[in-house]
Amino acid sequence: MRRRVPLGTDEKLFRSMHRRMLDGPRPVPPWNLLDPARTPEASRERVRQGWAARVESEYRSMVVFGELIARFPEVGLPLEVSCAASQLLQDEARHTELCARVAEAFGGYDDATLDPKHLRLVDDDLPAHLFVARWTASMFCVGEAASVGLLGVLRDGSTDPCVASVIDTLLRDEVMHDRFGWGLARMVFPLLTDDEREWLGADLAFAFAHYDRMNGGCLRPDGGAIPATPDTPEDPDALALGVASRWRFAPAFYRRVDEVILPSLAALGVPAYEAWALRHEAAATLVTE
Repeated sequence: MRRRVPLGTDEKLFRSMHRRMLDGPRPVPPWNLLDPARTPEASRERVRQGWAARVESEYRSMVVFGELIARFPEVGLPLEVSCAASQLLQDEARHTELCARVAEAFGGYDDATLDPKHLRLVDDDLPAHLFVARWTASMFCVGEAASVGLLGVLRDGSTDPCVASVIDTLLRDEVMHDRFGWGLARMVFPLLTDDEREWLGADLAFAFAHYDRMNGGCLRPDGGAIPATPDTPEDPDALALGVASRWRFAPAFYRRVDEVILPSLAALGVPAYEAWALRHEAAATLVTE
């Protein structure tokens, strides 16, 4: 049974600590300016679904960061790395809350649910240094690095002042997450043997398949666009509120892959170009399993 993303508590101590950590110096979005009634009814549900999906995604990121932090001491990473990563975990909690508030304004996020098997990542058969390397490559070097480009697309298209403020916060935090991820990669990847780098490259193909399916998947191998189907055209009212089609996301995603992700991973000794070339084969395996 899937579980709803848990938000809210009656315990005053936890509420107080949560607010002290999350509110900080960041600007508060002008929530009073967010008026769903100004959005055509046909677009409201698309906006609600888009932000509800982000609630699930941001909470999932918080889970990953928490499990990574728990394994850092096993790898022998310095105290400063764990401390810095704890800030990222707080950021993801903030993102979950912000996305939930936008979704709530448009009807709620009851469909933001998680499969219990996605709430724990630990692979007891995988040594700590490979566990950390796997999630550094997939979550940070692909996921967070791509997110910077995708949020830039949303920020450029968002005209609602409240939503634009929310996206500004997400983007500012993701830029720092991107920097953290590459710094972590520079510490962790050199610990790997040649055989372990090959293993990481094979594993990375599955991460590429996942993110390509989420953010791309609408371009032909020659780079041309696959025509949008009738149910996927761009909705300018939804775009103004931070929800874009894959046809708008895809060019930004592939640009980040080409300009940042692949060359940066390759420079760290990871066979990233080979992994990218194998992503379709990996995706077919994921579908059949």
